[in-house]
Amino acid sequence: MVFGLPKSGKSTLCIDFAKYLAQNHGKVLYVAIEEGFGYTLKEKFERLGAIHSNLIIAEKLPDDLTPYQFVFIDSVSKARLSSDDLTKLRKENPNTAFIFIFHTTKAGNFRGQQDFAHDVDVIIEVEKGVAKAKGRFGVGEKLEIF
Repeated sequence: MVFGLPKSGKSTLCIDFAKYLAQNHGKVLYVAIEEGFGYTLKEKFERLGAIHSNLIIAEKLPDDLTPYQFVFIDSVSKARLSSDDLTKLRKENPNTAFIFIFHTTKAGNFRGQQDFAHDVDVIIEVEKGVAKAKGRFGVGEKLEIF
């Protein structure tokens, strides 16, 4: 789970991560519900060198996710997915890793039910171009995105 305010670097971090996964670990689907496949998103993918045959971009979540080892959903709130929907996705696709992207509220919390946080292994907060991870596997380091 990745969350942060608008323009904090969430999409940049996730696109770069999607590129890494596509180059090294298998087929990746990046579902760009938030921005759609317009100029801004295309520019981000080109700027990050994230054009790869294993990296597929879609504007909506397809019914069949079996071809993908990794699926990014940007963003969960725009996709109108509930915690139960995400649980169902994971159960129906046990060989797929999901990266869910959320917005934060003005108070700095991610939008949506608290259930989301309990259902993921790692939570990454992105703030002003810096990503901080926490989760079941211990506290991670900070990573500067830009």
